[in-house]
Amino acid sequence: MGFINPMVYLLFIVLYPIENKRWDVMIISFVLGIILDTFQDTGGAHAAACLTLAFTRPLWLRLVYGESYKMKNIKVLQSPFDRLLLLLVFCIVVHHIVFFSLVIFNGSQILYTLKLTLSIGAATLVVNTILLALFKPRVKS
Repeated sequence: MGFINPMVYLLFIVLYPIENKRWDVMIISFVLGIILDTFQDTGGAHAAACLTLAFTRPLWLRLVYGESYKMKNIKVLQSPFDRLLLLLVFCIVVHHIVFFSLVIFNGSQILYTLKLTLSIGAATLVVNTILLALFKPRVKS
């Protein structure tokens, strides 16, 4: 849509199963970023942002889920919607700050970088929330 381009692929990194090894998600995120860089000609910004997100993902999971994450007894997709939304917000902010800082790469454009982070981050959050609401499995009572 021109200026606002929501990044839906972040859902893949956020929802990657916790039981798998940390290196798996980092390698897959890097490959995903390289593929996006190839088609969008962003010079490694997607790869760096995806890799940063994959590297900091355990921190956000520990912050949002607490002791449940340490015990490895959570399923991200089956967690309550508010926690999933909070995790998504943290991940989107980290990814977008790294991505737009590398794309713009100009210290005098900090306000523009923050404007892009907030506007495209909000659009990404809305689109990803809609996708989660549509495809999240219902909890049976």
